Amino acid sequence: MGFVEPPRAMNNPKKRDYLLPKGCKDLVDALNQQNQQPSPLPPVKCTVQLPAFVSLRYMAELAEQHPFAILVMMHKLRIPGGLTRSVRFADAQRILQMYGIWATPEGER
Repeated sequence: MGFVEPPRAMNNPKKRDYLLPKGCKDLVDALNQQNQQPSPLPPVKCTVQLPAFVSLRYMAELAEQHPFAILVMMHKLRIPGGLTRSVRFADAQRILQMYGIWATPEGER
């Protein structure tokens, strides 16, 4: 076995950015650019009143989505749960807000 020369891109630091987005010099720039672009919330199309705990299936029905779509949104928002579990009102409000639904607590006007 002989010596294997590393690819030339590794020898030249300026040519290592071929996988990075435009305008990014290194991985830190790419991560900062990704964190600076929050997804805008859709406009509110309706308002609902919810109890203290809300089931995932009920949220799916309100948002006219498949329950797995709500589960994926929960994962993106870092909200723990499952298909058969309920979530707190504050978490349900955050999830439904992503679908243009504003939630208020039951008994509040």
